[in-house]
Amino acid sequence: MSCANLFGLDNCVKCTICVSHCPVARVSDKFAGPKQYGPDLERFRLEEAGAVCPSVTYCTNCKNCDVACPSGVNVSAMICRAKGELVGRHGAAWRDRLMARVDLLGKYSRLSPALINWCAGNSPIRWLVEKTFGVSKEMTLPRYAGQTFYDLFSYKKKTGGNVSGERIVVYYPGCYVNYHNPGVGMALVEVMVRNGIRVLVEKFNCCGLPLISNGFLSEAQKYARKNIQQLRSHLDRDYRIITSCPSCSLTLRREYREVLGLVDAGRLSSYVQDAFEYLWCMSRQGELDTSFKSVPLRAGYHLPCHLKAGGYGVPSREILGLIPGLRVHDLDAGCCGLSGSCGFKREKYANSMAIGWDLFRSIKEMDTKQVITECGICQLQIQHGAGVTVYHPVQVLAEAFGLGGYIRNY
Repeated sequence: MSCANLFGLDNCVKCTICVSHCPVARVSDKFAGPKQYGPDLERFRLEEAGAVCPSVTYCTNCKNCDVACPSGVNVSAMICRAKGELVGRHGAAWRDRLMARVDLLGKYSRLSPALINWCAGNSPIRWLVEKTFGVSKEMTLPRYAGQTFYDLFSYKKKTGGNVSGERIVVYYPGCYVNYHNPGVGMALVEVMVRNGIRVLVEKFNCCGLPLISNGFLSEAQKYARKNIQQLRSHLDRDYRIITSCPSCSLTLRREYREVLGLVDAGRLSSYVQDAFEYLWCMSRQGELDTSFKSVPLRAGYHLPCHLKAGGYGVPSREILGLIPGLRVHDLDAGCCGLSGSCGFKREKYANSMAIGWDLFRSIKEMDTKQVITECGICQLQIQHGAGVTVYHPVQVLAEAFGLGGYIRNY
């Protein structure tokens, strides 16, 4: 299949709806919008691959252009390919190379998580890092957990914390859960166990989305091929692949095939499910344990861009709506603005905060101290910009099951 057909290029009618829904074009004149960097320049790139310009890197890969397009044009994939062409021809800064390898950073963090966290909060060190590498001294850096999710799960497994049952799922935790917020992964495991589901966990590669978003497509392909190979035996057993990160889910389902061109990823995409998508299917079949205790919590809900782009609704909101005492209100304020590594870069920090301003204002107007959202990066940006406590919905669900210890302040 040609790139034009794969991306739906010929379907573009130049309506500019994608531009009107682009959060970056709304706040910055350095990015002309997804129409120009996507369909318009893609026609030139098909003839001359060098038809790319550095400003394409201002695209955050939020996917709002794909969601908005009435003609089904895969705009974001065109732009990701263009970034890859730019990096392939002109190279990239060491900062971008390092920030795109979040799994490598996570592995090095195990040498001394406490020291790295201290450095991340030290103003003189952050000033020096900004001057030297271009990492914004203003943006809060994610803290590394004392133990990874893989470590905690391994201990739980050894102490008999998992169960056998007819239902078996494979959990793909992703880098953010593993290195920064393992409590989300442990809450998911406990929720699954509560419902008689055995959870299988292996040490997977990073999904590769940070590499894709920064234009390192050949490296991302290596990650993807290894993940596909590792997951193949589970697909042969007809096991679902469960995720708790919308970005990991979207990458496994779509980016491997649409951006990286891996044809054998098509089978994988049909097996990957968001954890709440899986639980909601159980609920509709009357198989979900709904013996919830009251959770007297009032919180705002932020819809991550990559969950919206997934196209399977917001199943977490459906399940959270079953919990007595819980009041969740949609913030409905668009993109948070951080978008992976973008908001950490000195030259893009102001854009990320301007994009997220509507969300921060919505939280303030709602007058709440708690927000619920699936995406770890969104959680970090909301904490940074609004100063509130943020939970993954699976932590709230674990609390409703009486598992305890995952949420507070209610």
